[in-house]
Amino acid sequence: MHDAARLRLRDLTQGVYDIGDEIAEGIDNVAASMADWDTGLVDDCMHELSDAVEQGRGEVRQYLAEINGLRQAFVSGVNSGTLSASEGNYFHPGRTLSFLHPHQDPPPVTVPAAVPTSPVVSTATLRISLRRRNTELAADLTELAEWVVAQTGEAVEHQSVLLPQSFARSWTQTRETVAAWKREVVGDHPVLVAEMRGEAPPEFLAERARVERVLARVRARRRRSAAG
Repeated sequence: MHDAARLRLRDLTQGVYDIGDEIAEGIDNVAASMADWDTGLVDDCMHELSDAVEQGRGEVRQYLAEINGLRQAFVSGVNSGTLSASEGNYFHPGRTLSFLHPHQDPPPVTVPAAVPTSPVVSTATLRISLRRRNTELAADLTELAEWVVAQTGEAVEHQSVLLPQSFARSWTQTRETVAAWKREVVGDHPVLVAEMRGEAPPEFLAERARVERVLARVRARRRRSAAG
């Protein structure tokens, strides 16, 4: 395979993995926001995830089509003797390979245990029940994120997955999980949930703040350079 084609295949493969990782990370961010009982942040993360899925579906469709075309050209070259088989060692980067799972369907939302609703239930008992359900639903999203990563790997390596459809299914599953969370966890206890906010601050917020500080320093240096 010519060097330019090999480089293009590498870039396209990296691009598909990056998109899968971005969507998986978006789902993880929703889960982390739920774990911190932050309804506003959950909504913000859902908006970000919606944008990532919408844009990612179109991009991976284009990338995978070009990847398949390059691979077919490689196979034709090997068959004709113009390329050696050793040139088929494709580059497989990213988080995807370390999370491969054999199942093809997204993990289902867990069935909830009964949350006490009696007016005589103690606040402590209610907190325990809500925490249990919150943990279950956040874990569902974590598993879903891993499924997205696995689907990305299958699409790139084996062409056995329609990745745009998988991304759409992950978005639907995330919406259903968040709806269950708002119904079963927040539900009739918004004041109590608000009191528990801040118990598990999401790590991604700290990372975003760090990046923003770096960018602010860069912008400040540019302004000083322009003024000087």
